[in-house]
Amino acid sequence: MSPRYDSARWRRIRRAYLYANPWCVLCAAPAVVADHFPLSRRVLVDQGVTDPDAPERLRPLCVRCHNGETARRQPGGFAAERRSERESGLS
Repeated sequence: MSPRYDSARWRRIRRAYLYANPWCVLCAAPAVVADHFPLSRRVLVDQGVTDPDAPERLRPLCVRCHNGETARRQPGGFAAERRSERESGLS
């Protein structure tokens, strides 16, 4: 797990957000993931957004929908995206 998602602050934000938004916005199943949308947290941080974890930048998802969205938006997953950046010299 990424250190930015392993902080007490993020755990508090996530818990409060999912308490207020308990249903997946895509399928109405119980939500367990507070997903950054439409931009990823990394993109928001790179753009200099002061509070990338604000509620208006999140959406509640169930695990199934979150995994499907991740597969669509990050083919090969997060590690493949980072590997591609390293190989191209972007990071």
